Amino acid sequence: MAQVDRSFIGEGIIYARKYGSQDPFLDIGNCDTFNVAYATEKKQLPNYRGGGGNRNVKEQVTGVTAAIGMYDLTPENIARVTNSAIASVPTTAIVDEQLVAGGVIGELIPFNHLPDTVQTVTVKTVVDAPAEGVELVAGTDYVLTPHGIITKSAAVTTAGVSVSYTPLKASALHMLAGAPAELELYIAGLNDAQSGEPFSLRPRRAKFGLTSELPVFSQEYVKLASTVELLADDLVQGAGISKFCQMDVVNKAA
Repeated sequence: MAQVDRSFIGEGIIYARKYGSQDPFLDIGNCDTFNVAYATEKKQLPNYRGGGGNRNVKEQVTGVTAAIGMYDLTPENIARVTNSAIASVPTTAIVDEQLVAGGVIGELIPFNHLPDTVQTVTVKTVVDAPAEGVELVAGTDYVLTPHGIITKSAAVTTAGVSVSYTPLKASALHMLAGAPAELELYIAGLNDAQSGEPFSLRPRRAKFGLTSELPVFSQEYVKLASTVELLADDLVQGAGISKFCQMDVVNKAA
């Protein structure tokens, strides 16, 4: 039988859902890496009967992991590699948010949430009740930025300011305040060395590990790199069926 070219260059889309659920599989974005690795422990029985070598050997798998690289920094992907709790930022208008100030011209006073600068933003001085603060003038007393205001005059004192604005729709990621979630993955793969021939990989139970770094400033496209633990799924039963991962490849005739 003639040898058939089965060279392989893998690419595709990784989908994820909560482990044990019937949730929809959702695309996690552009990924350049998903490499499965096995850690093993080997026990060897030396051959004492002459001639050297081993009389027997046993190799046991001690861990199954995957290296993943994600280029879409969605709230969900960032949370997966930083153990973040995700909170939705309210988009209703905020009235009289009290902010502290140093009373120094040129200081940044960040709002508690990212403001929608297209909507009306009002900044007032803070005075003792029941008196009402004086509204400050944009461009004269402060400059509005996507994060808050930068002061331009001595009208902003150490008493602080009161701001009213509408937050942008956003997610607040509270890093290390969450717990790693267990996911079921489905990799819809294509073999680019075989004209886009399909293949699939199904890690049955996966837990993302913490990334070693989160490049906040970068001159290149940022990649979220993480190690994923592929855990045994006891819901999978049957002889010869993997509790860890299943890969389907197309049979190609000569």
